[in-house]
Amino acid sequence: MPDINDLIDVLNGEMLLYKDLLDISTKKTDVIIHGKIQELDNMTKIEGNIICRLSKLEEEREKILSGYDDTGEITISELCKMLPEDDAKKLKKIQKEFESILKALNDRNGLNKSLLQQSIEFVNYSLSIISNNLVEDNGIYGDNGSVKHVSSIIDRKA
Repeated sequence: MPDINDLIDVLNGEMLLYKDLLDISTKKTDVIIHGKIQELDNMTKIEGNIICRLSKLEEEREKILSGYDDTGEITISELCKMLPEDDAKKLKKIQKEFESILKALNDRNGLNKSLLQQSIEFVNYSLSIISNNLVEDNGIYGDNGSVKHVSSIIDRKA
């Protein structure tokens, strides 16, 4: 049987990375509200790096868990039943903290998704108004100052 402390170390490492993701998601909300596209792009790149690191830790976790169960699909709750009480308490504490972080991350990502959707709808609405006004007013001039007739100058889907 593998050393439970190895699993605890991996889980704590994953938890720190999920906390980083939650911190970034929280900052993203402000960035989305203020329309700071470049900062949003940078944050997304940072998230990608964190996710790569999480993937490596996840592989480690699965490898450790395969020592307890041939399928490697044993849950923390099931593992706690197999362990001494002290080790089970440590794992249960980590499990509760994980649940809290993941719920907060899910909630924040839902908010950010909603804000982004509203931003896209606003951009599409604005483009529609601009495009319709230009077409109705024939408001685009040609080379010699004459008015060009335009059917559409903007792709209406952002």
